[in-house]
Amino acid sequence: MRTTCFLGGLAIFLVALVVIAAYYYFRHRRRQRFPYGDWESLLKRLTLVDRDAIALIALDLIDESGRRRTEEDDSALEPSRIFTLIGGLEGLKVLERNCAVLVDLAFYVQQWYPEALAVAEHLRLNTREIEWHVSRLKGAARTGKLETAFADSAQRAIATYYMMTRRVLALYENGNLPGVEDLQRAL
Repeated sequence: MRTTCFLGGLAIFLVALVVIAAYYYFRHRRRQRFPYGDWESLLKRLTLVDRDAIALIALDLIDESGRRRTEEDDSALEPSRIFTLIGGLEGLKVLERNCAVLVDLAFYVQQWYPEALAVAEHLRLNTREIEWHVSRLKGAARTGKLETAFADSAQRAIATYYMMTRRVLALYENGNLPGVEDLQRAL
C-alpha cells in the first residue's frame, strides 16, 4: 500500500512538473516570436498625444514630404505657442517614449513584411535624434535657459516625431497589414 501511494504521489508530481515545464517552454517560445509584445500590448504602450498640435508644429517647420520649408514660406510659430501646444518638456518626454513604441511597431511588422527592417532602422535613428533634442532641453531647463532653446529643439523633435508616425502608417498601409485602422486612431 505504501509503495502504491508513493508511486501515485510521484506520478502526480511528475505530471505537474511536465505541465509546468511545458507552460514555461511555450511561453518562452511565444515571447521569442513576439519579443515586443502582441498587437494590443504595443498599442496600449502608446500614449495619446494631440495629433493636430503635432501636425501644426511640424508643418510649420517642414512640408508634407519632410523637407524643411524655405524662408519665404516659413510661418514660424511663436516659441510660447509651441510650448503650450506640446505641453512643455513633459509633452516632449511623452513623444520620446512613444518613439520606442513606433520602432517596436516597425519590428513587429517584420514577421510578414521583411522590408520593414529598413524602416525600423530609420526610425531608430530618428528616435536617437529626438532623445538628443530632449536631453539638450533638459540641460537647458537645469541652467534656466529653457525658453531660448525650446523653440528650435522642440520644433525639430516634433517634426521628426511627426515624420516617424507618417512612416509607420505608410509601412502598415503599403504592407496591407491588419490593424491599420487601429494604428491610425492611436497615432
